[in-house]
Amino acid sequence: MLFRYGTTENGTVGKKAHIYTQEEHGIDRTLVDADALWVVRRLRASGHRAYIVGGAVRDLLVGRRPNDFDVATDAHPQQIKRCFRSARVIGRRFRLVHVYCAREKYIEVSTFRSRSALGTVEHSDFPDMNNAFGTMEEDAERRDFTINALYYCPIDQQIIDYVGGMADVRHKRLRTLVKADASFAEDPVRMIRAVKYASLMGFSLPHPMAALIRRLGESLLSCSRERVTEEVYKILTSCAAGDILDLSIKLRMFDVIFPAIARTLRDSRLRLGESAFGKRLAELDERAKAGTLLDRNEMFYFLFRDLVLAQPDIMESEDPFLPVQQYIRTAAEPLFPSKKDLVIAAEILLKETRHHHRARTARESPSRLQQRDGTGEAVKTPGKRRRRHRGGKGRRRAPGAGPSPAAS
Repeated sequence: MLFRYGTTENGTVGKKAHIYTQEEHGIDRTLVDADALWVVRRLRASGHRAYIVGGAVRDLLVGRRPNDFDVATDAHPQQIKRCFRSARVIGRRFRLVHVYCAREKYIEVSTFRSRSALGTVEHSDFPDMNNAFGTMEEDAERRDFTINALYYCPIDQQIIDYVGGMADVRHKRLRTLVKADASFAEDPVRMIRAVKYASLMGFSLPHPMAALIRRLGESLLSCSRERVTEEVYKILTSCAAGDILDLSIKLRMFDVIFPAIARTLRDSRLRLGESAFGKRLAELDERAKAGTLLDRNEMFYFLFRDLVLAQPDIMESEDPFLPVQQYIRTAAEPLFPSKKDLVIAAEILLKETRHHHRARTARESPSRLQQRDGTGEAVKTPGKRRRRHRGGKGRRRAPGAGPSPAAS
């Protein structure tokens, strides 16, 4: 094991980070996305430090191929943009850069953040007071959980750990960087992530943390609806959506995020796995494990399909397209479906119901050659007999029948 040294608060030199080599961490570099590797190489070639960070490193450590990759660097947003022609700077509270590698694919690149949420930026080129850039060590200390504060360089194949995250991964511990109550109060969305990570990694959720989630779950309603919606999508594409949502029910967080679905489950008195929604979650997880992820545009159709189909007054109305959208918008609160999400959900639902209606009509309508008698048995119905024609003009007449009318 290697170490990174630095100056401590009292001015002495001390160990700042553990550095794990490829032999120690065992990450298979073939699982690293080629575009993420390209972004890291380009930043390093421009004289910057760059690392894969966050959930991707966590997944790589347990041999799981990550769904997406984030990169952290000491380059500032405009410096990152100069390195990539396809880069786009986003965000107000803290600027990020999306480096587009394809039409629908991008690698998110962030600058190391300072310990302080506020502060001034030293470089005059970046006068935004809300963007306090810092060192790699400060960036690690600002993250939510220790297992997400690991930095992996796919070129040197080293992991840099400032906060003991590697030990927590190995011992299956879920630990916040600060006290859990302060961490969840600062950002309630971290409670969703805690439930997700515990299920994905097979960790036991610490009892004090579980109690906090039960007590503070309602605070999720104060968060940005877009952020909560994004977390739900990540759950649905995690390959463990059933387990994550089942744990969220036990912690009473499910009722806060999905109140309409929760009411239906309570009325049915079924466990999640026994319900129609739970069975579809199991199918979704199997598809995700096979590499077929739920399309983002189909998310609200998937979540609220069963609720909409249980509303005959909506589905059997003369023009159900707008009523279906309005129903999903209401049922989805506190999630935030866009207009596009609602339109796509309504289109898929109506297409599905028309298909089932046609199939049912085809099964129930008697064919020309078969119908049901009073006992339910199939009986043959004679059809109109087809006349056969021979060659030549006119019909063939029986012998001795006399001349045809045309001949007289």
